[in-house]
Amino acid sequence: MVKNILLLLVAIVFLSSCDNGLEKITPPAERSAEAISNLRDDLVAPTNGWVLNYQPTLESGIFYILLNFNDDGTVRIQSDVPGDNDYFYDQTVSYRIDTRLSLELVFETYAVLHYLFEQNQSTFGAEFEFYYVDKEGDNLRFASKSDNDGEQTVISLEPAGADASDVFSRELAENLLAYDTISSLFIGPMQQIALTDRNVSIFWSMNLVERSVTIRNLAEGVTTSDISATNNTLELEHESGYGFFDGKLVLTEPLETTFMGAAFNFSEMTLSTFSETGEILCTGGTANSPVYTGSSTGLGSATMYKTLYDVKGTEFQPMEDSPYSVNVFFVADADGISMSRAGSINDYFPTATGFAFNYGFIDSDSAYYACSADSLVQPENAVGLYYEDENGNLRLGLRKFDVVSAVDNKVEIQFTTSTDPLDDYYPCDLTNEERTNLAAITDEIFGTGGGEIHAAYDFFRSSGSDLDVFTLYNACNNYEFLLVQ
Repeated sequence: MVKNILLLLVAIVFLSSCDNGLEKITPPAERSAEAISNLRDDLVAPTNGWVLNYQPTLESGIFYILLNFNDDGTVRIQSDVPGDNDYFYDQTVSYRIDTRLSLELVFETYAVLHYLFEQNQSTFGAEFEFYYVDKEGDNLRFASKSDNDGEQTVISLEPAGADASDVFSRELAENLLAYDTISSLFIGPMQQIALTDRNVSIFWSMNLVERSVTIRNLAEGVTTSDISATNNTLELEHESGYGFFDGKLVLTEPLETTFMGAAFNFSEMTLSTFSETGEILCTGGTANSPVYTGSSTGLGSATMYKTLYDVKGTEFQPMEDSPYSVNVFFVADADGISMSRAGSINDYFPTATGFAFNYGFIDSDSAYYACSADSLVQPENAVGLYYEDENGNLRLGLRKFDVVSAVDNKVEIQFTTSTDPLDDYYPCDLTNEERTNLAAITDEIFGTGGGEIHAAYDFFRSSGSDLDVFTLYNACNNYEFLLVQ
């Protein structure tokens, strides 16, 4: 009996100690509430809020953002992102902190982060929902919630100083948008930065959405005529993001190389004076292109011009051996829409498969072309389409042109107007409807009766291939097409 009583007392003591242990474990709901409260306290703590140098991807540039969180679930967001009548410069929106699979910070109301998320049809890589990672010193680190297929973007919120807003360079970001008004869809806005003190020019293409540049060439000279005459260039494919800070455009990946026997280091450019007094890029047009003047540390004075000149684009030359051509999909209208999908090519030649451009093409021992019933000689200079006829046979229809001028990478053409209209097209058995439709399409692309096109080398599509790909751009109507050599 005594033994049984002792066993019962031991059991009671053991169960009592277990109960006390269970009471010490905080319920999940309380732990979540505590985590949310702690993160909110951290977010609202800095007097001047937080600085976020937001780089959505490793390839993109930097967007300068200030965040001031409040206890009431709102956050003031200031940014240097132009657009929508400066709507994204200063907003107060709602945010929330969740604990689902992890502690999350979500910006609920549409703001600059949502706008960046939407860019490039929501493929840019920006984010407005973040996982909390940790606290590193005074900084708070978060990871992008949507980066599931690759390496997660980690951002760091740093306590802002009292003068953090003084760094904003919004005017620079706005003015650069002017460089995008006459620009190739396939290449992007192209600029020449003339460094007068070094007698060197930088040529780059710029992605204004992602804030990135591709430095294509360095060239001796500050005018295109000098550059062509000197013919001393360095071909590059240097890619970098950029951001705007305190009146400067700053590269995330500075260019460090050697050119003309000296070290050449380019990391930033102070942009001081903006005007629209540059070259008129469309012959016969009235709109001057933008010009930005400033300086670059170690390189001296600098002037940024809008340009359609491309050093490697000068390699677009007459080709005797074969015509230039491309899949018809790569002929785009002013809105960047393929004319074979929703445009005149689709309307008039829905079975078109290819776009042909004869430029100095020699189809026989003689370059002479005259239409006759048995002539098989293609025109030396002509443009048109490959398409299937009603029997499924591949056909080629061309409209002849003369080359008015070819200077550097600019070619001006004029469609021929012979006494016999049959001499202006190839082959001779095209129907009147086919000739009329070819005229409508080519007038739309080049301008009525002809026009001028600027060639730029497409490094992206040429890379890893034995082919050379050029973009041909019409500055007067923003139409463009690719051609493969």
